[in-house]
Amino acid sequence: MTKKARAAKEGLKQEESTKISRSVDGGDQVEIKSEREEEDDSDIEHGNALVEEGEEESDSSDPFHYHFNPNQELLKRMVNNARAKQWTTEKFNSTAKADGKLATHSLSVQRPGSLTFHEEVNSSAATLDALKVKRRLVSPFHEVNKKHCSEGEIFSKLQKSLLRPIFSNEDFLFAPRSMLNAQEIQNIYALHALNHIFKTRDTVLKDNARLTKLQPSDMNSLELRDQGFTRPKVLVILPTRNSCHHFVDTLIRLSGTSQQENLKRFKTTYYSSVTLPKTKPEDFRQLFAGDNDDNFRLGVKFTRKTLKLFTEFYNSDLIIASPLGLRLAIGDKTDKKRDFDFLSSIEIVIVDQASAIAMQNWDHMIQIFGHLNLIPKDPHGCDFSRIRNWYLDSEAKYLRQTLVFAEFITPEINALFSHHLHNVGGKVKFRPVYTGVLTDIGAKLDHVFMKFYSSSPQEDPDKRFKYFTTKALPSLMRTTSASSSGTVIFVPSYVDYVRIRNYMEQEHQVNKKLGASGFSFSAINEYSSVSDVTRQRALFRDGQNKVILYTERLHHFRRYDIKGAETIFMYGLPDNPTFYVEIVRFLLQSVSDGRANKAAISVKSMFSKWDALKLERIVGSSRVAKMCAGSGEIFEFS
Repeated sequence: MTKKARAAKEGLKQEESTKISRSVDGGDQVEIKSEREEEDDSDIEHGNALVEEGEEESDSSDPFHYHFNPNQELLKRMVNNARAKQWTTEKFNSTAKADGKLATHSLSVQRPGSLTFHEEVNSSAATLDALKVKRRLVSPFHEVNKKHCSEGEIFSKLQKSLLRPIFSNEDFLFAPRSMLNAQEIQNIYALHALNHIFKTRDTVLKDNARLTKLQPSDMNSLELRDQGFTRPKVLVILPTRNSCHHFVDTLIRLSGTSQQENLKRFKTTYYSSVTLPKTKPEDFRQLFAGDNDDNFRLGVKFTRKTLKLFTEFYNSDLIIASPLGLRLAIGDKTDKKRDFDFLSSIEIVIVDQASAIAMQNWDHMIQIFGHLNLIPKDPHGCDFSRIRNWYLDSEAKYLRQTLVFAEFITPEINALFSHHLHNVGGKVKFRPVYTGVLTDIGAKLDHVFMKFYSSSPQEDPDKRFKYFTTKALPSLMRTTSASSSGTVIFVPSYVDYVRIRNYMEQEHQVNKKLGASGFSFSAINEYSSVSDVTRQRALFRDGQNKVILYTERLHHFRRYDIKGAETIFMYGLPDNPTFYVEIVRFLLQSVSDGRANKAAISVKSMFSKWDALKLERIVGSSRVAKMCAGSGEIFEFS
């Protein structure tokens, strides 16, 4: 045990367990209770009968057992390797059925040195029994999941590719999530979360029953390490209330519980029947359907027969929250009273729709992961004789499993995987080999990609701005002034947007002072009011302003059609390849409306080698290496 952990333990033991109240999701103040309180009387009385028929009390082949009750000497060696960043990486290809197409995927597996304390789950021969899933979950899972499987199969082909890393308790980044496979993925991670919660609860209750049968003189001879500092064990991070409502519905159907407390209140505060116009893209309508509020947090508790919603965090098994909602619960350094001890014993973190979350405020995610698995400031009624040693030694983050499901990988998601996921059980990254989206436009166009050079990500913004102002913008202005239609300048970053807007405004004012004919332009971003967006779009459409600046986050949250475009210029490529297709189609709309000649329309994009992830999704995996590493500066595709 580390000195810091020992000091924290002694300090906590000296304090009296106090009752603390906290408001959760705007609900009533609820008294905080410890991990051991409020179980069903029947569970306590019959704790020795909690092991289901056919299940072993302590199965050494069960991933739950060998991952969370590891050999201490081996664990120390693995943790030391992880702290020293001594990870070994294996890379190989795999196949899985995603979005209805047989796609080849790149798979990388990282481990701390050459050490492992378990054999991985064999997904090719996996059954629910082989995965050591609790019997009470088997029948509900069959019923819920059958529509995704072939006849006689338990899992779909995609689900089989997820089983090994998820049920082996490895960290897992899965990039080809989509609206078509979302439910298949959610069924698997919800099953895994419930299985973990039920096994944790049953282990505690079984050990409670064993202790009640001991004589006082025998108490010191039995050491039971089966708990963390606090009760919550699973954290699920989702982008909107509607996604939370959908996930809770999956939990209810999979858990097999006969009762759900506060369900009516939940539906009132998390469900909305509001639908979006069918003119919007389908992925947009799915993401922002229903209640799309991104500020929420919800505690969920399970007993043998009941699923309870709106439980206080310290009395919950599962916490579901948006990044913003959880960040507000954690508080800020300037707050006098902060409380994030409820994150001290999280053993599974699930982040779904990570690409959509990246369009919110990613700093919230960094703050959340920075507060996971810390030694708590207060005891919260915990029994230190029952706490697992790796909690006391501040090693919980090295056994915590994190599952991240994203539509595509961004540098922020990659950084999360590299710097905040430390699981010594292994780290697996699963990403597709892309074919590109240039053929999805719907018409034959020339796509020009212009490369500029920067030696590091830190200097990339300045190099990009210099290239744009000295080479790209003068050419654009000459073309635009000679055209009857305008130019859309797409800017992914709001910071870059402000920089470009200020520069163009200064140039406009300088030209006016010199008596030259300056150019007026429109500029809209994610913070623009609806009325301002409407006015600026109209000015551009009618040709009064020949240029419009347009940000990626505005497109993400609104999906506007910008009319009147003859040229698309991308200051940077969008993270979402679908946005590239949608924005280029502005040109086809102009041709259809008679505002532009098809021979005159053009698409140009700037990129550097640091844009490789974005570029790969647009031009395809087979082209990106040559474009980023080669000597050429201009690349054109038809």
